[in-house]
Amino acid sequence: MSLPSPSKPAPPPPWLWNGDEPRVATVFQPIVDLLSGEVLGHEVLSRGLGPVESPNELFNRARVEGFTFELERACWTAAVRRIATLPEAQRRGPFFFNVSPDVLSDERFGGASTLELLRQHGLSPQQLVLEITERSTFEDTEQLRMLARRYAEQGFGIALDDFGAGHSGLVTLVHSAPDFIKLDQALVRDIHLHTYRQHLVKSLVAFAQRVDAVLIAEGVETWNELAVLLRLGIRHAQGYLLARPVSSPQRPGADFAERCREAIRALHHREHEDDETVGSMIIRPPCAPVTAQAVELDRLFRRTPGEDHVVLLDAEQPHAVVTRRSFYARFGGAAVSSASALPEGPREALMVVEDATAITALARMAMRRPPESVYDPVVVTDAKGHFLGTVTMKQLIARASDLEQHAATGAHPLTDLPGSRMIERWIRAALQGSAFTVIYADLDHFEAYNDRYGFLQGDRVIRYTASVLSECLHLLPEGSNLGHVGGDDFVLVCPDAVAPEVLRTLCQRFDAEKVPLYGPEDLRRGGFTATDAAGNTVPVTLSLAAVDHHGLSAQPHPAELSAVAAALRKRVKAVSAQTHTSTFLFQPGAVKQSG
Repeated sequence: MSLPSPSKPAPPPPWLWNGDEPRVATVFQPIVDLLSGEVLGHEVLSRGLGPVESPNELFNRARVEGFTFELERACWTAAVRRIATLPEAQRRGPFFFNVSPDVLSDERFGGASTLELLRQHGLSPQQLVLEITERSTFEDTEQLRMLARRYAEQGFGIALDDFGAGHSGLVTLVHSAPDFIKLDQALVRDIHLHTYRQHLVKSLVAFAQRVDAVLIAEGVETWNELAVLLRLGIRHAQGYLLARPVSSPQRPGADFAERCREAIRALHHREHEDDETVGSMIIRPPCAPVTAQAVELDRLFRRTPGEDHVVLLDAEQPHAVVTRRSFYARFGGAAVSSASALPEGPREALMVVEDATAITALARMAMRRPPESVYDPVVVTDAKGHFLGTVTMKQLIARASDLEQHAATGAHPLTDLPGSRMIERWIRAALQGSAFTVIYADLDHFEAYNDRYGFLQGDRVIRYTASVLSECLHLLPEGSNLGHVGGDDFVLVCPDAVAPEVLRTLCQRFDAEKVPLYGPEDLRRGGFTATDAAGNTVPVTLSLAAVDHHGLSAQPHPAELSAVAAALRKRVKAVSAQTHTSTFLFQPGAVKQSG
């Protein structure tokens, strides 16, 4: 739905307003957190009442007759009144409203009247998200920055709508710094058939994670689209596949929820929590049935000049990969006719692996193929042999090289922090000094978090923890280092004593800033909760076990440090379980207090 925009002043027509009653109806379409199944919010849309019901016809008629402002005001007023009548649980929102640049800059919207309308109906800006559409453009980027800041300070959420539909998206993105980025349905439609779009969306997923923006895929209509979006890392979606717009806020049906959970469960399988598997790299190329004729593939290759290969499927099973190079080499540049047969390749040349295969191991296996097929794409399936996508050798070699470089330097691939070998060196060096502190940090109830939200969001928690610890390094003694052992275990090695106030600050910061990790229902309860084995509700917290030179022998061995730390970590986790807050403890013998 759009908010009021200016047009010529005139009495509103009866098909639009009946006295002070707007002649439009409000409907809601849910935006769903695919991993948790919860509803993030609802987009507010409008339908006409009377002779014109279609929103496109409604807005076209208003534009032709010069009543755009009155229509926008009618939509806005009807929506606020409708939201005010909802049950309290549904009224919390957030509700997403489309707003074009000219509307955003119009004082009739930006003035006190809009805030007063919300106040009269018991609503607040915190319940609303303004979607700046990318289909229009701001001529003055400084004005855009100023307006985005103004509305954010008033409490409105800011979203960039239709991202990818216009020519000014990156400019608008940079200057509005939105809380939400909504991918235009033109990017989403048939994304399983377009590898270029898949690469773009994958990059946007990584960008959104870095800036803590919520990325939402709009216009999702098929399971093929949703399966690819999930594999690319998309967590939030909206579209007819999930739910159609209706008069009261709803959540997707049980059938959708169960099928979505099945798709997500397939993504969560890992051999080890620190492994990086080929499933994280999959791009789904164009596919054709195994019965396809050469002329059909010729048309497909000509229609998509950027595509390198096509996979032939027998039902859901991969049968063959036809590369552009081999296809046209077969015909020697001659025209492909309806009588032309597909080039036959040896079936054993098709390399098929499961998505749980480790990347570095796969790179070694792929390079052992016969010379004529060594650079063909690798086909990836799930555990049942159902086709998921492919990985090119260029992608595979590049990522395997990155991972091997990380292994050589001891860096963890998820956080880029030094790993166990470097941590051991730091500890041995610290133990040679007269004063030192080694802080063992890990998360409480992290497995329960993974069970609820899945590994993709669990990785985000790990990166968030690494970020908080890294940003607090300046509070520790000069020369302190941070390493990532693996999973949710981190170690801080300091060449001097550490004040309790520093660890207390670190714990408080972790608890205060983990809001982006919560789902909407958890936000309403005031924080993320997971259910432990006993059925109790528990939060995800950070435990810090600090061991320093107090209480250890004069020349401690690393094994002594490890033994003391193990006992202390057990104690601090017990304290965290009782307080439900992030906590720190120093080992017995050190005169320090817990956080």
